[in-house]
Amino acid sequence: MRRFVYLIMAVWGLVVGIGCLHCIPYYTPAEEQSEIIIKRHHDDTIRIAYIGDSWADGHKRNKCVLDSLVCFSTGRPTVVKTSGISGLTSKNVYYGIFRNDSMKEVIEWGPNFCFVVAGINDSDRKMGKGYYKQNMRLIIDLLLQNQIIPIILEIPSYDIRLSFKRRSREIKLLYFASMLLTWSKMDCINDYREAYDNLLKEQGWKDKVITIRSNDWNPDGYRDIRGLYDEGLMHLNEKGYLVLDSCIANKVVNYQNVSSNCEYH
Repeated sequence: MRRFVYLIMAVWGLVVGIGCLHCIPYYTPAEEQSEIIIKRHHDDTIRIAYIGDSWADGHKRNKCVLDSLVCFSTGRPTVVKTSGISGLTSKNVYYGIFRNDSMKEVIEWGPNFCFVVAGINDSDRKMGKGYYKQNMRLIIDLLLQNQIIPIILEIPSYDIRLSFKRRSREIKLLYFASMLLTWSKMDCINDYREAYDNLLKEQGWKDKVITIRSNDWNPDGYRDIRGLYDEGLMHLNEKGYLVLDSCIANKVVNYQNVSSNCEYH
């Protein structure tokens, strides 16, 4: 009988503990922000913002061909501005638009398109698909409200298990706790992708948001024999950015062509 009581107390303590953890700001999604002023342009230039986490940061340090590819295909001048910070979760990316000078400047610049790479760190740290979904809703809604076409990178394939193995003992314990709290699997990338798809369906954004699927540019992920990733198998190398830029450019050009045909008719 005593063991049964102890068991009930332990289960109850676990439930209460998990409930308390849900209140920790670390695990809660962003709150909606305001006070951002977007410039309006009336020229023929195609402006593309490129924001996000370490993948965006790496884009600045590698040879960018996105502008030249779009310019070549459309015949229109094209400018790309990038702002990325390593380690950002989707929540931090959203807040960065308002609180980080570089990222805020890129958005207030008034781009026609905004490529967003966010969620990789969410999945790596097991922040929860609900956390990711809510933050992406805020990011996309902000862009659409300001007549900026969102281009969202579906969470790409990376070696999530190798990433975990490289962590310190303390970080591993934190990730294990997060897995318990958010009901996340070790390899939860597909769960986050599904959450994103559900977001588009629920909001009716399927035709308003350009999505770059992982299979659009890299069907074999970090196992790709072309060698698109660095040795950590979590980030792209220069060749990887070339492939990804080519895919983004194709999406932008196709969107421009469809929009031109609609205006013509």
